[in-house]
Amino acid sequence: MVYNLIKTAKQGKFIESEEAEAAALPKQYTPTGKRFWHSVIERKPMMLLVASLFVVALGGIFELIPTFLVKSNIPTISSVKPYTPLELQGRDIYVREGCYTCHSQMIRPFRYEVMRYGEYSKAGESVYDHPHQWGSKRTGPDLARIGGKYPDSWHFNHMLDPTSMAPGSVMPRYPWLFERELDLGTTKSKIHAMRKLGVPYAEGYEAKANDDLTAQAEKIAQGLKADKITISHKKEIIALIAYLQRLGKDIKVENK
Repeated sequence: MVYNLIKTAKQGKFIESEEAEAAALPKQYTPTGKRFWHSVIERKPMMLLVASLFVVALGGIFELIPTFLVKSNIPTISSVKPYTPLELQGRDIYVREGCYTCHSQMIRPFRYEVMRYGEYSKAGESVYDHPHQWGSKRTGPDLARIGGKYPDSWHFNHMLDPTSMAPGSVMPRYPWLFERELDLGTTKSKIHAMRKLGVPYAEGYEAKANDDLTAQAEKIAQGLKADKITISHKKEIIALIAYLQRLGKDIKVENK
């Protein structure tokens, strides 16, 4: 190959500049050969755009309507309960920070995945997730069964410095979660919104939701103290830990 390149280069002559002129375009397009019906759409961008949007919207409607109208498409699981207020806040932080872009929450029904992560994911587990966190992109491990796998202190240190708990990790640090305080002013509206979407929170629960949130947050903060970690229960990291520790626990089977 090198020999051929050298010989080819020697055959040529260096030309500093060379004039070139393209052939003139015809004034009017004249189709050649047999024309098909779609050639009319292909030569009209706006018509093609509208037709494409219509077809994509139609396909989306056919996929979405059965899920909205037929509840039997998603079997209910009695052990699956709505998120606590603290877990709900933690879930929003999880989504805000883009954790779902690297960590899916859907264990596929393949033997090697079930052996690694646990029981495969069921649609009924995500019935109270709006939107659900299922996906096909997975840079990091699946988190559908992460709840209870590690202590709270592990998640604390992992978010502060991922490589301290998982050497070689490419996950970034999230130091602001240890500095920002949780916005309790949004709890009531989030409970109300979830109820509108079908989550069975009791009527009027939003009035005492922050009390339950604070009690759970204080319990997590006290548990961290046992591992010599002192942090206010009002920080965002506490809510995120609560959410991560909830994942998969609703149907998790204990080994005996």
